[in-house]
Amino acid sequence: MRPIVRGNAPVDEEGQPISYSDYANFRGALIQRMGQYCSYCDQKLPASLAVEHVQPKSLTPELEVEWTNFLLGCANCNSSKGDTPINLDDYLWPDIHNTHMAYVYNSDGSIDVSADLEPEIQHRAQNTLDLVGLQKNPNRPSVSDRRWKNRTVTFNKAFSCRLLVDEAVSNGNDLNYIVSLIGELAPESGFFSIWFKAFTGYPTVQEVLVENFIGTDRNAFDENLIPKKRTEVL
Repeated sequence: MRPIVRGNAPVDEEGQPISYSDYANFRGALIQRMGQYCSYCDQKLPASLAVEHVQPKSLTPELEVEWTNFLLGCANCNSSKGDTPINLDDYLWPDIHNTHMAYVYNSDGSIDVSADLEPEIQHRAQNTLDLVGLQKNPNRPSVSDRRWKNRTVTFNKAFSCRLLVDEAVSNGNDLNYIVSLIGELAPESGFFSIWFKAFTGYPTVQEVLVENFIGTDRNAFDENLIPKKRTEVL
């Protein structure tokens, strides 16, 4: 789950925060800041991305048009989350924590909570997976929920690209061209954390991934592209 930066609320030509009565009007600004990706599953969706309320607007109407309460969500993550009452401290959030450190993406499309986390943080990480349904059983496929399958496809694609880079290195070939291609291909596929994992040991490629996945927080990684905490929690 990609660590993202929402940034400050958009402003008008006079530098004043833009105010809309309809929260859907913030969609363009959110996409401009964070790319066309679901903030939770990290699928790329050129269409059908919704303005997602962290705190459900049905339960907290005062936050319905509050910029800091917005993320982007796909239909599946949104419907799974629904109107669940939210205590922010019970979960990990991609705009606050380094959620990239919290999860392990596997070749079969499954997601596990990282065993490296402290037990209390593991619990919060699991709560987030449950909240948006990212571990729904793939043995009961749904035409409308292809998140698991799409993770599997992307995993295979990313590690195939890794093999190409390994081969190029072993042959002493220049990597600039292939790294550039990966920098174009990966953001079109989505699933930042899968691509980043595939290129462990290749910080040059990882740097391009961070740059090309719009809205990824560079400060969630050190100078060697090793993930680091964004807060005291994670």
